[in-house]
Amino acid sequence: MPVITVAIHPIDQNQKAQLIKELTAAAVEITKVPADKYVVFIDEYKNESIGLGGKTRTEIISETVI
Repeated sequence: MPVITVAIHPIDQNQKAQLIKELTAAAVEITKVPADKYVVFIDEYKNESIGLGGKTRTEIISETVI
């Protein structure tokens, strides 16, 4: 059973559903493995738990808000 795992910042339920649907569709198209064989896991991390360039995502977001 193929597994797709996504690590991402918090997203809403509609975004999760769309992500699951579209990732599965892309994987099926590429691999020809049926959709019902795929499992998708979405691991959400709080903004303060994600870092880029020595800053947390929270810091980066606060710097870009005008």
